[in-house]
Amino acid sequence: MPQEPRRQSGQSLVESCIIICLIGVIFAGLYQIARLFAAREIMYHAAARGARAKAVGFNWWMVEKSIRVAAIPNAGRLTVPEFQNRDQALESLAASSRPGALWMQVLGIVPSSLQLRLEMSRIPEYLDSDNHVRGGYILDYQDWDTVVGDHEGGMSVDDSGYGLLRVRTVQDFPLTVPLHRAFCAADTIRIVGESELIDHASLYIQDMGW
Repeated sequence: MPQEPRRQSGQSLVESCIIICLIGVIFAGLYQIARLFAAREIMYHAAARGARAKAVGFNWWMVEKSIRVAAIPNAGRLTVPEFQNRDQALESLAASSRPGALWMQVLGIVPSSLQLRLEMSRIPEYLDSDNHVRGGYILDYQDWDTVVGDHEGGMSVDDSGYGLLRVRTVQDFPLTVPLHRAFCAADTIRIVGESELIDHASLYIQDMGW
């Protein structure tokens, strides 16, 4: 009889571990779903940026650059230029301060990102690049090539008689959240964004298909 409470205690511990694991899987799935919804909004934004660039007469390379820059949040890790996001001041502070004092000091620091500053300085230079090869030496991301855009000009006409330009963006979005295989058999999910604008450029520029 004295062993019964101990056995029940061990059983409760096992049940608690199982429940915690299940809750972790559920939260991982919800987080991945939230990322997919955010990624789809980014693809619609990228399509709108591409449609705007094409509607005012930019060539397709400029349209593609506009789409890719707008899709940077979906592009994964920065690969070009090589960059280690380390804050030496924060590292020295962590090495020399006690945990409680460090916490209070960190709360008073205004958050900043050295990588963001680097990206903001490289994006205008990337938009000024002449071709894909030169652009790749200026700025590149791990999953940037998974973002693809295409356009259809003059495929439909609105009530005013102007042609509508349709831009469509597609990405095989990588599922990187741990345990995603518990919800999806694949490692990527296709996300599509679309945007339509009146093709103003066709009124004063001849499209040479560039």
